[in-house]
Amino acid sequence: MNKVAKPVDETALKRLGGGRWQTRDERFKIEPQSGTWVVVDAEQTDDLGLPLVRGPFGSLAATKEAIVEARASEPAVSSLAARVAEHRERPSAEEQPQPKRRKGAPSPAAPLPNEPPPPAEPPAPPEPPWIRALSPSGRKRAHALIDQLTDAGVPEAEELARREIVDHDGAIVAYAVGRAITALGPGATPAAVTAILSDGEDSQLGVEWHLVDGQGRPIKIEPSGA
Repeated sequence: MNKVAKPVDETALKRLGGGRWQTRDERFKIEPQSGTWVVVDAEQTDDLGLPLVRGPFGSLAATKEAIVEARASEPAVSSLAARVAEHRERPSAEEQPQPKRRKGAPSPAAPLPNEPPPPAEPPAPPEPPWIRALSPSGRKRAHALIDQLTDAGVPEAEELARREIVDHDGAIVAYAVGRAITALGPGATPAAVTAILSDGEDSQLGVEWHLVDGQGRPIKIEPSGA
C-alpha cells in the first residue's frame, strides 16, 4: 500500500543559531535586528542585486506571515535585473563584426562578466560562551527555552534565557507579569493590576506566579475588591 506524502509546511523553520532561522527550502532567512526581525529572500534581489530584505517585524509570527505573502505574490523585478536581462539579449562580442586592429596596437580588454558572483554565505555564529559552558543537557534546555521564548514573541529571547538559567533571577516570570499588565491597556484600574500581581500565568512562556506573605501564605485579590 502506497503511503500518501505529507504536504510540506512552508512556514516551518529551522534554527541556525544566534537568533537566526531559515525555512525548510532555504529560500528565506529570518535574522534579528535591534530587537526586531527581518526576512532575507534568497530568490529575489533589490536594486543593487543583493538578496531582498523585508521588514523589520516586531514578532516571529509577523515574519511568518510576510513569508507566506512573499510566496503568494509575484516576484519583485528590480531595475538592475531589467538592465541585466537587456544586456544578455544583446549580441555577444563574437557575433558582432570586429574592427580590424592595426598591427602593434594593444589587445582589447577582456569583457566584464554578465553579472557579479553571488555573495559568500557568512558562517553561522558560534554559540554564546554561556551556552558552551553548560552541560550537554543544559545546552539542550537552553536552546529549547530560546526557541519557546522566540515563538512567544520575546525580542531578547537569548538574554532572558541566560538570566533564567545562569542567574536564576526569575527573569521569565518578571517578563510575563509585565506583559500581562501591559496587555490591560492604559485604562486599567489599580484593582485589575493588583489582581494580576497576586495570581496569574502565561501559557506561552510556561510560567505562573502567586503572591504570598512573609509566612508563605497565598494572598488572593479579586479585581472587584478594590
